[in-house]
This record gives sequence, C-alpha cells and structure tokens, in this order.
Amino acid sequence: MGWLRCYFNTFCLGGAALCWLFFSTLVAAPFLLLCADKTGTRVRKFVFFQSRGIMRFMRWASSGWQVQTAPVPAGSRVIVANHASALDLYTVSLFGFDNVVYVTKEWVFRLPFFGYIMRAAGYIDAGHTTPQEMLSRCQEAVKNGCDIVFFPQGSRKDPQARFKSGAFYLAEQLHLPVVPLAIAGTQQMLPVGQWHIKPARIVLKLFPAVYPQDFTGPLGHLHMAQSVKKQIMSFVNKENNA
Repeated sequence: MGWLRCYFNTFCLGGAALCWLFFSTLVAAPFLLLCADKTGTRVRKFVFFQSRGIMRFMRWASSGWQVQTAPVPAGSRVIVANHASALDLYTVSLFGFDNVVYVTKEWVFRLPFFGYIMRAAGYIDAGHTTPQEMLSRCQEAVKNGCDIVFFPQGSRKDPQARFKSGAFYLAEQLHLPVVPLAIAGTQQMLPVGQWHIKPARIVLKLFPAVYPQDFTGPLGHLHMAQSVKKQIMSFVNKENNA
C-alpha cells in the first residue's frame, strides 16, 4: 500500500499545496502591490503565512512529524540550515520567524509570477550580488528588523557538502548571532530531481544560537562554519539513519 500513499501524497496533497501556493499569491498580489511598503515587510509576512500553509500539507503527507525548538536571542539573527530538498525553504516558518530575508540562488528569481513576490520581499540574489552589496543589503534588512536566512551548502545536490563561510562572515561583520537549524527527512520526502512525495518522517531542530565573538582570530568565521556544520549534520545523519 506504500505506492498508494505515495500517489495520494503527490497528486492530492502535493496538488493542493501547489494550488494554495499559486492562488494565494494570485489573490494577494494586487493587495500587496496597492499596500506595498518600501521595506517589503508586508510581503515577507505574507510569505510566512503562505509557508505555514505549505507545511500543513507536508505534515499530512509525512509518516511522522517533530519540531524541536530552542530559545532564540532577541533582535535580528542569521539563520543557517542544511539543504537537501525544495521543501526546506518553507520549514523556517514553523519556528515563528515571520520577517525573514532569504539569500538564495539566481534561478529562483526567474520564476514567472513568484519572482515578483521574491523581489518585493527584498530577498537577495546570491549569484548577482557582490560581497559589498550583500553586506549593504543585509545591513538594511537588519535595520528593518529582519532575520537573514542562508542555506550555506548552496545546493540540494550534495546533502553532505561543506558549509560555505559567507553567512558566518556576514554574522561576524554585522555582530549578529547565528541560529543553526537542522532539517531531517525532507530529502526522503521529496528527493532532488523527483516529483513523488513520499511519506517520510520529518524532524526539525532549532539549536541554541552561537556567537561570532566565541570564534576569535582572522579565520574565526571559518571555524564557526565548521562547528555549526558538525552540529547540524551530526543530528541530520542520526535522524536520517534512525
């Protein structure tokens, strides 16, 4: 009966999630345009609301669901997570982060219709933004009370890839805490290059924040990246092999 559950997940729940994503954007776009604010806060709040809806469908599609939270520091934070599935972006909403700027790949901005929402939300194109521009835009986001979200592996193709140090260097320069987020099970639910939604067990864990000042020296941000990757991937590998 596993194949039947897989087809139900894909065509019923997956189809419903896509309809929710498309029609909620279609309905909201005119209002977001008319009531647009220069900071993009209203658009980011909408994306949070939309993401929570997507996660509800994915929860129904799963074979088990667990969200482990931790206290987070006040103010803006740099959130870093492992990346193995197209579902990962939406998981951030489950921890209540409702005003976030994603730093993501350039191809996402080329998506028709949704690209408009991403630009209006102030998301940052990692492929066409210089380091100086990145720092400037992230400084502006922090002024607007945003959290900044990175998937430092940069790609879903290699779930064990190293964590690039850019997010951690940015946290160091802006004096922001780094909040690690581990995502386990999404790779099994929706693997890269596939479209069948399998009933996998999903476990999400938010770790206590780490601080740039705890990693001293000119290579402190590199050591922080290595430490955070070890923490996240140890948890992910354990859960995926459970």
